Amino acid sequence: MEAKFVTLETIKLVGYAIKTSDVDGENSKEIPAFWQKYATDGRKQRRHGMDFVKSNNEYGACTEMDKDGQGGFTYVIGVEAKADADIPAEFHLCEIPPATYAVFTAHSNTQEDFVKNIQGTWQYIMNEWFPSSGYEFAAGCADFELYNEAKFAAGEFVCDIHIPIVKK
Repeated sequence: MEAKFVTLETIKLVGYAIKTSDVDGENSKEIPAFWQKYATDGRKQRRHGMDFVKSNNEYGACTEMDKDGQGGFTYVIGVEAKADADIPAEFHLCEIPPATYAVFTAHSNTQEDFVKNIQGTWQYIMNEWFPSSGYEFAAGCADFELYNEAKFAAGEFVCDIHIPIVKK
């Protein structure tokens, strides 16, 4: 699996958030459940129709990492917001800081296998790619998954995983 490298400016996200942790794989259970609920309870459809939405491409972002080293973070399902848009109070607002990213693509032919393929790609990144890459996670930045809504609607299950990096 090859990484692509991109540099991005600040991204303003608006969406919904949960607090989770990477301890004992808690996030591997809670995040897919959060997506499932979001996709079926009407929030996704309602948010995509809002005036502040710049693009319907969806982000799954790991933000607000706990500074105590206990593995906690805020996970946001969001879309990019227009600059200077008024955001209703019901939404979580956050910014992904500018960074250089290693980007990995996870894909599947079926929606059923999609979550497993995303989690497998994450395992590859953390267990194989990082140790031999010459890079490390860029402190103070956020990693995120980006889902192209047009591809997803056409039955292409594709996710680009963005990992903020710096040279070791």
